[in-house]
Amino acid sequence: MRLPTVFGQLLQWIPRDEFQKNVDEFEGDKKTRKLKCWGQFVALLFGQLTGHSGLRPITAGLKTVKNKLYHLGVAFEIHRSTLSDANDKRDSRIFEKTFYQLLPKAQRLAPRHKFRFKGKILAMDSTTIELCLSLSPWAQFHHGKGAMKLHMAVDLAGDLPVFMVLSDGRKHDMAVAKRIHFAPQTMLLVDRGYVDYAWLWQLTQEGTHFVTRLKKNHKFKVLTCSKTDRTQGIMADQVIRMTGIKGSEYEGKLRRVSFRDPETGKHLVFITNRFDLSAKTICALYKARWDVELFFKTMKQHLQIKKFLGTSVNAVKAQVWVALIAYLLMMIIKYQSRLGWSTPAIMASLTVVLFSNVLMTGLWGHVPKERCYKLKSEQLLLFDY
Repeated sequence: MRLPTVFGQLLQWIPRDEFQKNVDEFEGDKKTRKLKCWGQFVALLFGQLTGHSGLRPITAGLKTVKNKLYHLGVAFEIHRSTLSDANDKRDSRIFEKTFYQLLPKAQRLAPRHKFRFKGKILAMDSTTIELCLSLSPWAQFHHGKGAMKLHMAVDLAGDLPVFMVLSDGRKHDMAVAKRIHFAPQTMLLVDRGYVDYAWLWQLTQEGTHFVTRLKKNHKFKVLTCSKTDRTQGIMADQVIRMTGIKGSEYEGKLRRVSFRDPETGKHLVFITNRFDLSAKTICALYKARWDVELFFKTMKQHLQIKKFLGTSVNAVKAQVWVALIAYLLMMIIKYQSRLGWSTPAIMASLTVVLFSNVLMTGLWGHVPKERCYKLKSEQLLLFDY
């Protein structure tokens, strides 16, 4: 029996019957004749995996392998206008639910985080993506510009995104954070933009831990001090109580850790509601928050979320959710094959072998790690003048 293509092997992680239940729930295939939601999903995923950021390149690329699309569950040729209409009209929640169904499968394969205590560690932040305001009037930002915000949390165990909220560019991070419920014993790593003492107290009441930075203008009272090793940069380890109008909204005690980087001399002050960890671990936890920034960098540079295939809210959401699904599939490949490669390197390799009938787990020593368009070459002159 002939092996399925590499693309087909990837799609096996998303059972067709499970996907169809999502389609039926949101009536995605209602009044459609040829291009079903599954075909739309295959086309969008193909664009993410191959780096195509336009409707024409996606449909043209699929046309070159149309004899292999039947085995992927796509029986008809996909046209640009049909795909454009599907992106605008098919409910993006189909892909959102598919993402959350795929996430536990990736989490089961992912390695645990490097810290020695139990519980999830989530790094949460947001990033802004510019949009053309005249084409996407729903994305009001400021000064006549358009933008949207991606609010995300990344699990440090495997660097996996665990949720995503898309909003217009003016939405404050706290407005989104207050709507999210975190499981007890979760360690949440956030920057100073999330310092809202009423919300931090609510997290404490729910059994959620946090590490963040203390704002310079916020006042506090020192209750106790612990001895520190200043040769490691730990300048102070204190138990404090916040004072002032805003600070008093946190009704309990907090731990304040002051750190000065021995190499750069930069001074940082952290606050946390975790008292049992060493001061060095608290500093290392906040440093690990940078993983969410690296995740945003990977998304913007190597997934297709800067140039969109449609201008409606639904089309943008659909493309972002499929981008996250593509990322999860890349991480599944990485964990399953025990690759030490970066996500961009895996994507570059898939571009070459996506429709090859080879076993995916055994091909990684024979494919390039860079996409062809990144290779530098000199253009020859037609005329010598």
